[in-house]
Amino acid sequence: MGEVLDASGPLALASRSLTEFAGVDGRARDLISDPGELPGRPGYRSLLGAATTDGGAPGLRLEKRRRLAQIAARDVAGTIALAEVGRALADLADGALAATLVEVEAPEALAVVAMGKLGARELNYVSDIDVMFVADGDLEAATRAATAVLRLLGEPGAEGRAYEIDANLRPEGRSGALVRSLDSYLEYYSRWAKPWEFQALLKARPAAGNEELAMDLVTATRDLVFPPDITPERVGEIRKMKEQVEAHATRSPRTSGLETEDVKLGPGGIRDIEFSIQLLQLVHGASDEDVRQPATLDAIQALVGGGYIADDDAAGLDLAYTWLRTVEHRLQLWQERRVRHLPRDPEERSRLARSLGFTDSPAESAASRFDARHRAVLADVRGRFEKLFYRPMIESLAEGGRLSGEALRERLHVLGFRDVDRGVRTLEGLVSGTSRRAKLYRLITPAMLRHLAPTPLPDAGLFAFLRLGEALENRVDALGALRDNPPGIAFLARVLGAGRVLGEVLRHVPEELQTIADQAGPAALKPRDRLVREAEASLGWRDPDRRLDGLRRFKRREMLSIALADVGSTADTAEVGASLADLADACVHAALQDLDVELGVVGLGKLGGRELNYSSDIDILFVHDDDPGRAERAAEELLRAIGEVTPEGQAFRIDANLRPEGKRGALARTLDSYLEYYQRWARPWEHLALVKARASAGRLDLAQRLIDETRELSFPERLPDGALAEIRHLKARMEKERVPRGTDPRRHMKMGPGGLADIEFAAQLLQIQHGARFEALRTPGTRPAISEAVALELISKTDALHLTEAYDFLSKLRDRLFLMVGRPVDVLPAKPEDEEALAVSMGYTEQPRQELEEDYLRITRRARRVVEPLIYG
Repeated sequence: MGEVLDASGPLALASRSLTEFAGVDGRARDLISDPGELPGRPGYRSLLGAATTDGGAPGLRLEKRRRLAQIAARDVAGTIALAEVGRALADLADGALAATLVEVEAPEALAVVAMGKLGARELNYVSDIDVMFVADGDLEAATRAATAVLRLLGEPGAEGRAYEIDANLRPEGRSGALVRSLDSYLEYYSRWAKPWEFQALLKARPAAGNEELAMDLVTATRDLVFPPDITPERVGEIRKMKEQVEAHATRSPRTSGLETEDVKLGPGGIRDIEFSIQLLQLVHGASDEDVRQPATLDAIQALVGGGYIADDDAAGLDLAYTWLRTVEHRLQLWQERRVRHLPRDPEERSRLARSLGFTDSPAESAASRFDARHRAVLADVRGRFEKLFYRPMIESLAEGGRLSGEALRERLHVLGFRDVDRGVRTLEGLVSGTSRRAKLYRLITPAMLRHLAPTPLPDAGLFAFLRLGEALENRVDALGALRDNPPGIAFLARVLGAGRVLGEVLRHVPEELQTIADQAGPAALKPRDRLVREAEASLGWRDPDRRLDGLRRFKRREMLSIALADVGSTADTAEVGASLADLADACVHAALQDLDVELGVVGLGKLGGRELNYSSDIDILFVHDDDPGRAERAAEELLRAIGEVTPEGQAFRIDANLRPEGKRGALARTLDSYLEYYQRWARPWEHLALVKARASAGRLDLAQRLIDETRELSFPERLPDGALAEIRHLKARMEKERVPRGTDPRRHMKMGPGGLADIEFAAQLLQIQHGARFEALRTPGTRPAISEAVALELISKTDALHLTEAYDFLSKLRDRLFLMVGRPVDVLPAKPEDEEALAVSMGYTEQPRQELEEDYLRITRRARRVVEPLIYG
C-alpha cells in the first residue's frame, strides 16, 4: 500500500495532517504500507496497553494516532467498507479505554459502558466517545479512577489528544454522579428517565473494565428501552426531540444559512436516518429482538428483514447513510478536526470532491458533480425520513398495543365487533410466529381494527382480512406496501367492511392488494376500447380448454377495480353503471372470438342504457347474416361461455328473453327476420324495449343496422291505437305481480312506488311519445333521456331533479346491498342490524337506520308523484 502515501495518492488527497504525520513518523509509514489485517479489538487492547505501559499517556496518544492513520489509509484506498471503518475505530477506542483503566489502577469492579457511536461501533475519526461508568463496591475509588480516565484520555500533548470523553449521557447529565451502582442506574431509569434516555440506551454495550457488570446494566434496561407497549406520548417525545435538534442547528449563529451544508444535523442528513431507524427500533423491539441492533446499517437490514420497512427504503437509506458518513469522514480527516459542514471555499470543496473519487470533465467539474450527487442524497433521505419518522402507522401500533390475549379481546369489544371469540382465535393465529408475514400482520392489524370498526360490516371485514392473509401465504410485498401507506389500510378496511363480495374477490386475486395500497388511490375507470383489448388479451396465451378461464378472471379483476373506484368515491353511481356495461361489452366481444359465426350483439335494458348494477343480468339480442343453424349453435355456445358458473367464477348472467317470441323463439335471427317480426307481430312493450337498444359487441355494424331500422317502431310519428293503454296495463300488472307476497311494496326498490321501474317507464314513455319529433330523446340511457326531456321542456327542472336523485339513490342502494350479501336484492333489509349496515354503507353516521328510512320514503314519494301523470296520464 505504499502508493497511498504518494503526493497524489488517496491519503494525501484525504488528509493533510495524517500525511504530514506519516512523513515524520517511520512507524506510521510502516503501518500505512502494511497490507496485513487490522489488529481487531483484542489486538488494539494489547498494542495500546503496551504503549501506555512503556510511554504513559504520550505513548498511548502516539500509538492511537498511528493506528488511526493505518485505518484511514485502508479507508481512503477503498480496501475496507464504511462499517469496517466504524468498527475498527470503535475497537481502537475500546483499547484506549482498557489501557487507561490499567494505567490509573482502576478497581476491578469498575466498568465502562459505551454509548452513541462508540456503542454502535460506528465511530468517526474525530468524535467524542460517549461513555457511562458503573461500579460495584467502593464508589468513591471508582469515581476517582473514572475521573482519572477522563483526564488522561482528554488531556492534550505534543502527540495531540487521545480522545475527548463525553459522560453526559449518564443519569442527570453533568449534575449527576459520574459513577453509579447497578441498582442506582436501574432506580433512575425506572422512575425518572426521559424518553430520549431510553433511546440513548439503544446503543449501549460493554466497552472496557468489568464487562460482565456492564452487560448486566445493558441487559437489565432492555425491558425499559423496549417496553411491551410504547405510548403515543413517547413517540411524540422522540419526534419533539428531533425537531428541537433541527431548531437548534438552524438557530446557531455559526451555521445560520448553512443547514443544507450540515451533513449531520441538516435536512436529509445523518440524524434524519438515525432518528427514523431508532424510532422504528423502539416501536418494534419489544416483539422482535432481531431489530435491537446498535449499528444503524445493521438495524436497517433487521428492519427490512422483519418487514417493517420496504426493500426500496432500506436500500435507499443504506446507500445514503454510507454516503453521508463517508463524506463526514473525509471532512474530519483533512485536518483531524471535528467538522460536519461542507466547505464553502471552492478549492476546498473541489479537494473534498476529488477525495471522494469525483474528477473534472470537459462538461462539469468534480465539485459540481459532487454537489449534484449530495443534493440528490439529501432530498432522498428527507423524503424517506418524513415518511418513516412521521408514519401514522406508528401511532396506530402505539394506540393499539400488542396483539395478544385479553388486551386483544378487550379491544375488539371496545371497537364494537360482535364475534369476539372467533376474531381473537383467528387473529392470534395470524399474528403469531416469527415469519415476515406474521410481523407485518402484527404491524398492520391495530390500524386495520380501528378502521374496520366504523364500516358497515366490521366482523365480515375482519374475517375477510384474515382469509386474505391466508391466501397471501408468503407473498408479503402487498402487505409491505400497506405498511408504508396508512391511507391504504384505511381504504382496505372500507373495501373489506363493505361486505362479503369484495373480500371474496380479493381472496382469489390477492395481488390486487397492490392497487389498494397505491398512494395515488383507485385507478381511473378504463374506457370501453381498452377493456375490449384487454379482454381479448386475456384469452390469447391460454390453451384451448382454459381460454375462458382467463376471461372470467379478467372480469373479476376489472369488476374489483370498478368497485374500488365506487367504494373509494372516485366514481359516482352513473359512472359505475357505465363502466360495468363497458366491461360486459368487452367480455361478450372477447367470447365471440372463439365462435365460427360472426354475430352482432344488441344490448337492451340496463346494458343498453349503460346503467348496469353489480347484480344485473345483461339483456341481449343476437343478429347474424349466416346460416341460421350455425348461428343458433354459436349463440347457444356464447350463452354457455359467458353465463356458466365455474371455479373461476362467472362472467355475466345473460338474459335473452327479450328476443322475439321470448324463450320459445330463436336465439339468433337475421336482420330481415327481426324486422318482419317487429313490424308484424311485436307487442307495444317490445317496441318500448327497443328504446334502450345499443350496439354492444361483435359485428357492431350489423347490430347498429338492426337498431337503425327499428327506430320508426321505437319512436313512431303516432303511437298505434291502444299502445299506451297496453303499456300502462303491463306496468300496473308488474307492480302487482313482481313484488313478492308479504313484502311491503314501499320497500321494494325496483318495483315499488317511486322505484327504479317507475322512473325507467316514465322516461321511456316520454321517449316513445316525443322521440319522433326530437332526435335528442332517442338515447338508451335513463339519465340522458330525463336530461333531454328537461331541455325540451317536456318536464320541469324540479321534476327531473327528483327523478334523477331517486334513480341514483336507488341504484346505489342496490349496489351496496349486493356488495354486502353477494346476491341480487331488491327489498330493503327487514332485520334492523342489516338495515343499519346498509345505511352506514350509504354514508349515514348519526342515526343511520332512521336517516336511511326517512330519506328513502321522502325520495321515492317525490319520484312517485312525478311519474304517476307521466305513466298513467
